[in-house]
Amino acid sequence: MPEAYKNYLIQEASMQARALKRISIWRRGALSLTGIGILLTYMGFVTEINILRGVFGIVLAVVGGGIALLIHIGYKNGKKNVEHILKAVQK
Repeated sequence: MPEAYKNYLIQEASMQARALKRISIWRRGALSLTGIGILLTYMGFVTEINILRGVFGIVLAVVGGGIALLIHIGYKNGKKNVEHILKAVQK
Protein backbone atom coordinates (compact mmCIF):
# COMPACT_ATOMS: atom_id res chain seq x y z
CA MET A 1 0.00 0.00 0.00
CA PRO A 2 1.49 3.40 -0.96
CA GLU A 3 2.54 5.69 1.88
CA ALA A 4 0.29 8.53 0.63
CA TYR A 5 -2.76 6.25 0.79
CA LYS A 6 -1.86 5.16 4.32
CA ASN A 7 -1.59 8.79 5.40
CA TYR A 8 -4.97 9.49 3.80
CA LEU A 9 -6.56 6.60 5.70
CA ILE A 10 -5.04 7.71 8.99
CA GLN A 11 -6.30 11.24 8.43
CA GLU A 12 -9.77 9.90 7.56
CA ALA A 13 -9.85 7.76 10.73
CA SER A 14 -8.81 10.80 12.78
CA MET A 15 -11.59 12.95 11.32
CA GLN A 16 -14.15 10.21 11.93
CA ALA A 17 -12.96 9.80 15.52
CA ARG A 18 -13.48 13.53 16.11
CA ALA A 19 -16.96 13.25 14.57
CA LEU A 20 -17.72 10.34 16.91
CA LYS A 21 -16.88 12.54 19.89
CA ARG A 22 -19.37 15.15 18.69
CA ILE A 23 -21.98 12.47 18.08
CA SER A 24 -21.57 11.17 21.64
CA ILE A 25 -22.36 14.68 22.93
CA TRP A 26 -25.58 14.70 20.90
CA ARG A 27 -26.43 11.23 22.22
CA ARG A 28 -25.99 12.45 25.79
CA GLY A 29 -28.30 15.37 25.02
CA ALA A 30 -30.96 13.07 23.59
CA LEU A 31 -30.77 10.86 26.67
CA SER A 32 -31.14 13.94 28.85
CA LEU A 33 -34.20 14.91 26.85
CA THR A 34 -35.62 11.46 27.53
CA GLY A 35 -34.97 11.85 31.24
CA ILE A 36 -36.68 15.23 31.31
CA GLY A 37 -39.66 13.69 29.51
CA ILE A 38 -39.88 10.91 32.08
CA LEU A 39 -39.71 13.45 34.88
CA LEU A 40 -42.46 15.56 33.29
CA THR A 41 -44.60 12.46 32.85
CA TYR A 42 -44.18 11.56 36.51
CA MET A 43 -44.98 15.10 37.60
CA GLY A 44 -47.99 15.28 35.30
CA PHE A 45 -49.63 12.03 36.34
CA VAL A 46 -48.42 11.28 39.87
CA THR A 47 -47.46 14.33 41.92
CA GLU A 48 -50.02 16.85 40.67
CA ILE A 49 -52.60 15.81 38.14
CA ASN A 50 -51.93 17.76 34.97
CA ILE A 51 -52.80 15.72 31.88
CA LEU A 52 -51.20 18.17 29.46
CA ARG A 53 -47.84 18.02 31.27
CA GLY A 54 -48.00 14.22 31.43
CA VAL A 55 -48.80 13.81 27.74
CA PHE A 56 -46.07 16.30 26.79
CA GLY A 57 -43.65 14.33 28.95
CA ILE A 58 -44.57 11.08 27.21
CA VAL A 59 -44.08 12.65 23.78
CA LEU A 60 -40.75 14.16 24.87
CA ALA A 61 -39.55 10.84 26.29
CA VAL A 62 -40.51 8.88 23.17
CA VAL A 63 -38.96 11.39 20.77
CA GLY A 64 -35.78 11.72 22.86
CA GLY A 65 -35.49 7.94 23.17
CA GLY A 66 -35.93 7.45 19.45
CA ILE A 67 -33.33 10.06 18.64
CA ALA A 68 -30.93 8.55 21.18
CA LEU A 69 -31.44 5.11 19.64
CA LEU A 70 -30.71 6.35 16.12
CA ILE A 71 -27.64 8.25 17.30
CA HIS A 72 -26.41 5.19 19.18
CA ILE A 73 -26.72 3.01 16.08
CA GLY A 74 -24.79 5.58 14.04
CA TYR A 75 -22.14 5.85 16.74
CA LYS A 76 -21.69 2.08 16.86
CA ASN A 77 -21.38 1.82 13.08
CA GLY A 78 -18.97 4.75 12.96
CA LYS A 79 -16.78 3.12 15.59
CA LYS A 80 -16.67 -0.10 13.57
CA ASN A 81 -15.77 1.91 10.48
CA VAL A 82 -12.81 3.56 12.23
CA GLU A 83 -11.62 0.13 13.40
CA HIS A 84 -11.83 -1.22 9.83
CA ILE A 85 -9.85 1.74 8.50
CA LEU A 86 -7.12 1.27 11.10
CA LYS A 87 -6.94 -2.46 10.36
CA ALA A 88 -6.52 -1.68 6.67
CA VAL A 89 -3.65 0.67 7.48
CA GLN A 90 -1.88 -2.01 9.55
CA LYS A 91 -1.89 -4.52 6.71
